[in-house]
Amino acid sequence: MSTKTLAIFTFFSLYVVISSGVVPGQDSNPSNGNANAISRPPAMTSSSQTKQNVVPINRSGTSKFVADFLSTHNAVRLLIGHSPLMWNDTIAYFAEQWARKRVNDCELIHSGGTYGENLFWGGSPTDWSPTTVVKIWAAEKAFYDPKSNSCAKNHMCGHYTQIVWKDTLRVSCASVKWNKGTYVICNYDPPASYLNKHPFGNFCNVLGRC
Repeated sequence: MSTKTLAIFTFFSLYVVISSGVVPGQDSNPSNGNANAISRPPAMTSSSQTKQNVVPINRSGTSKFVADFLSTHNAVRLLIGHSPLMWNDTIAYFAEQWARKRVNDCELIHSGGTYGENLFWGGSPTDWSPTTVVKIWAAEKAFYDPKSNSCAKNHMCGHYTQIVWKDTLRVSCASVKWNKGTYVICNYDPPASYLNKHPFGNFCNVLGRC
């Protein structure tokens, strides 16, 4: 594969693949239930704008919204023996503010902040719950080759590698819902660092061959 980064839908639409490994620079937009479908959300009308709802930050970290995001992320990480992520209100506030900026268009545009970032947009009437969204990202595991640290040709895997990135400690998310779909952003700290790095940390430990 070329060492040039591939042009992509921001940090999460397609991948940025570097010769040394995978960079999750992709965005999920399964408007028809297809986790790999990339398409622009339908334009919002004045009637749809009245039905938007940014899921509020739960400062105590005890809401079902928070619990579902955390438990699903951590179940994926547990499969390769990585420590669970924690919720952080500062990161949650950042995610919510970016979600609010996307209320008028639901575009899969990255914030450009200092956190790692996964974005998602799914059309109605599907109930795009936190659990469903994270499972869609995690399903990209099928397209990730740990040995070469790369994605299968014409497939995304960067959402998955960000979820399981060994050094990431915290995740927080926000969701915008309106009558035509759901927009989700999750931010990660520390972010995945891709150049000459492997998501699994010490890869031989994962394979059990050390």
